[in-house]
Amino acid sequence: MNEHVARLLQDLDRIAELDATAREAAVQHANWLGRASTDDLEALLAALLERPGDLNPAQDAFAATIFRQALVRPTGADDVSGPRLTDAVLQRAAAVYRHFGPQVRAKAFLLCWFTASRSRSALETWVGLLTTDPPTDGDLVAANFGPLFQHRDYDPAALFPRLLDGLMHVGLAVAILDLSNFLTREKIVPRHPAAERAQDLALLLAGLVGRLSQLEAAAPVERGARQSVRRKVDEGVSLAISLCDALALSGDRTVVGKIYQALELSHRRLRAEAAAALARLGEASGGEVLIQLAAEPTVRLRVLAYAEELGLLDRIDAQFKTEQAKAESDLALWLAQPGQMGLAPNRCELVDSRMQVWPGYDAPVECFLFRFVYVLPHAEFANIGIAGPLTHAFASDLADLPPEDIYAAFAGWHAESESIYELPVDSLDEAQQREVKRLERRLRSAGYDAIVPQVLGFFFGDPALVATVVYQGAPGVAIADHARCMWWPRRGSPRAINAEVAHCIYRGRRLLQAFN
Repeated sequence: MNEHVARLLQDLDRIAELDATAREAAVQHANWLGRASTDDLEALLAALLERPGDLNPAQDAFAATIFRQALVRPTGADDVSGPRLTDAVLQRAAAVYRHFGPQVRAKAFLLCWFTASRSRSALETWVGLLTTDPPTDGDLVAANFGPLFQHRDYDPAALFPRLLDGLMHVGLAVAILDLSNFLTREKIVPRHPAAERAQDLALLLAGLVGRLSQLEAAAPVERGARQSVRRKVDEGVSLAISLCDALALSGDRTVVGKIYQALELSHRRLRAEAAAALARLGEASGGEVLIQLAAEPTVRLRVLAYAEELGLLDRIDAQFKTEQAKAESDLALWLAQPGQMGLAPNRCELVDSRMQVWPGYDAPVECFLFRFVYVLPHAEFANIGIAGPLTHAFASDLADLPPEDIYAAFAGWHAESESIYELPVDSLDEAQQREVKRLERRLRSAGYDAIVPQVLGFFFGDPALVATVVYQGAPGVAIADHARCMWWPRRGSPRAINAEVAHCIYRGRRLLQAFN
């Protein structure tokens, strides 16, 4: 057995007992798999079959590292688009996949070996493994399907219709339908792979719409249950969207009644998809609903794209086709993402717009600032967000700042340069600590008290101290450099400008002044 393979197996056996340094060394050694021969991979897999099928969490994570690294093996001297794996290696990989228990998350990365290879036998084996023992992690499912969207050098007949058996698994259904829709839309297949199952898909859509309707009508749930309900809604909507697309691409007009049911829901994205599907199937009312939905910022960009595809763009009100309307849609859609506010704002109002040179862009770009508002049961939440060169909003309340400083905050946050960085004060060397003391004295002489340094920033070599301070009895954040001192009071707000945002404003002011 190759000495590298032996070490990998030894590391796998004892990974839970290693300290952080040794674990990192083991992970670094796993990079060797990028140069491993197919014989080495086969030996590794054969050895795994002789070990227990259950792994502890540390072993599971390390096994995932091993299987991922094997994916970066080059196919040729100048080609690193995917591994060239022999049938013998893939057969071993399939055996290892079956050998590992259902709780072993790492084995999902083995499935990626098959779609990366994309030979007919590899894909046929993949379909069998995927549909009988699918991964439970949505991200790993997406990773498996990725190469099939990125490449066209495979035969879809190796996948369908057998892959449709996976529709019974909620975690696979969206990916399977999206791949089917992609292959049809790109004309890689002459007919939608699920066209013969259109009636079954329509019944599935009707069931989903019924459950989503019940969730919409249900009484508010306790805070602890909201996440579970939100997950059910997100999963249901994602599948319903894919179903609407599949039914439209199938061309079967007998299913329009089930698609109409989706229009009765309040979810804007699902209504837009259902309306587009109906329009594609020749239903004039679908086009009418699509035109109306252009007024909804969170779906406006998608509606405009569908309207152009369907020849309806001229019928949409001109106010919803302007650059400002598209920028508002960008921001509303960004805010609605689960990682942000999680829902669309009740309203957006333009605060400022201007053409200006923006860091990272060669020519001036149109920039928009919007005040977005959420009407909550007992209060309103509002802030300022940007759209145009980027889409973003801070947790800190920017409402009291002039537009120039709001743009500066976003520019400073967005800028990337090796010459623009900051260091925590507890990590500074002796010379940098002396610079902090000098800038502290500058703040003190300007009337600031209770100075607590936070970070030492550098802007193309120029140092600037960011500190929390008290100025004329009011707490806030101040920044001092060689030429100036700047100050942002807390004003008693729980979302006041903090040190991070203040530093972004400082950097952004200098950038925008230099660029413009």
